[in-house]
Amino acid sequence: MDRVALYLRVSMEDQDVSQGARDESNSIGSQRALLRDFVDRRPEFRGCHLTEFCDDGYSGTNFERPAVKALLEQAGKKQIDCMIVKDFSRFGRDYLTVSDYVDQIFPFLGIRFISVNDGYDSVDYQGTTSGVDMAFRNVVYAYYSKDISEKEKTAKRTKASRGAYLASFAPVGYRKDSHDKNHLVVDPEGADIVGRIFHLAGAGIPVVEIARIFSSEGIPTPSVLKKSQGFQHKWWESIHGESLWDTSTITRILRDERYLGKNVYGKRTRLEVGNYKGRRQDRDNWIIVPDCHEPIVTEEEFQLAQDMLKDYTKAGRRRPGSHLFRGKVRCGGCGYALVREGKEQSRYRCVTSKRTSRFPCMSGSVSETWLAGIVWAALGVYCDAVLEKKVCMDRQERGAAGDAIRKQIRSCRSASQSLDEQKAVLYEQMLDGELDRQQYLQKRTILTEKQDHIKLQIQKLEEKMTEQEQQKKEIPPDSMINLYLHAEKLTREIVDAFVDCIYVYSDERIHIDWRFQMEGIS
Repeated sequence: MDRVALYLRVSMEDQDVSQGARDESNSIGSQRALLRDFVDRRPEFRGCHLTEFCDDGYSGTNFERPAVKALLEQAGKKQIDCMIVKDFSRFGRDYLTVSDYVDQIFPFLGIRFISVNDGYDSVDYQGTTSGVDMAFRNVVYAYYSKDISEKEKTAKRTKASRGAYLASFAPVGYRKDSHDKNHLVVDPEGADIVGRIFHLAGAGIPVVEIARIFSSEGIPTPSVLKKSQGFQHKWWESIHGESLWDTSTITRILRDERYLGKNVYGKRTRLEVGNYKGRRQDRDNWIIVPDCHEPIVTEEEFQLAQDMLKDYTKAGRRRPGSHLFRGKVRCGGCGYALVREGKEQSRYRCVTSKRTSRFPCMSGSVSETWLAGIVWAALGVYCDAVLEKKVCMDRQERGAAGDAIRKQIRSCRSASQSLDEQKAVLYEQMLDGELDRQQYLQKRTILTEKQDHIKLQIQKLEEKMTEQEQQKKEIPPDSMINLYLHAEKLTREIVDAFVDCIYVYSDERIHIDWRFQMEGIS
């Protein structure tokens, strides 16, 4: 067992976390301690290379988890000899998929699978399936997840119907009560901003004009206010550290009934357990409870704003499609997302200049076809550099650099184990009267000092090994490179795989932030 993978997972669906008995890091720490102790106690794992994969905060009801994806990718390349988990539910709560992996895929790949708390070791089932016991246990896990989810939904709807505020964040103009997280209290700074928005809208000022006024006056946006309260997101502000108002933000505030003192719950619902995508619900299914907190606007002010927005309907808005560069293109001057116009011959334009003249924004527009050509050419240069680096790393591996380090680590651990055995012999000699206590302690101290020196060597070697592994993670995996090599043109899938963000400047110069940033490649 040269290459052993330890997989750890915890999420809010787990009882010890959701009930507040332990936090996520402690739960992960508990799993880590149990698995490493299991490995240390088993002679067949002595000298093995341990790799840890951890999904902290991910549901086990599906396999859309970053660490388990990385684990399965290495398994498919036969870079793992054994996989160890605390119990089957850590690997997954979808019993059908778990059974497929344990009974068919892992045996085909020659991977040993161990579930410590379940007392399961695949070597005991060679040539057979894992048995009814495991299948039944995983059925229980699956129903447990669904049961917890349904109970949680019911409990939340009950609390919401009683007027409890359950959203993660308070809307601008409010903050959560420090004495009761399910109650909102007015935030004076945000409330003044909200009140002014309703006043201007009630006076017939168009939404786009309100956004321009607020941007020119430097009024803090909801994202800036959230940041001041300790929250952050990379799309909340421009590269200059400033934020501008947009029409969607203004409209969303004007449509929010919570400013009337109401709590509104259930606008969206999750499609299934473990799936974080939601579906909008009809208003008839919402839970609306009046008089839950202090209102910021009156019924009359709210209605005047709705009259101004009478032509606005959410159903009539064009839903954003998954076009080639959706969510990827920004203005190099202000840092805000470019607006896509047209369908057949789409172009990208920066609209920040309509709201403020403070930034050197790109003028005019750029064609999506032109941008795709530039990105495709840049991707070719990028992938050539990636392949060149892979060749260099392959040469290093062929030079047995990594194997040499692993061999040294195994040798050091073997030497440390030998010293443990020598200590045991010394102890027996003292018990048999061959050594007095003073002689025993002196010789034992010498052996301990040797062990400490060996442990220091192992630590340095493991750090060197970790550094090598990190270098591998800094370049795209082979599957992504093959995606590019087999493509004839730029696709949305390729953009998602390689590109983090594209900045367009006034002189039609662009800068690409790649998802994998290698030294020497920009």
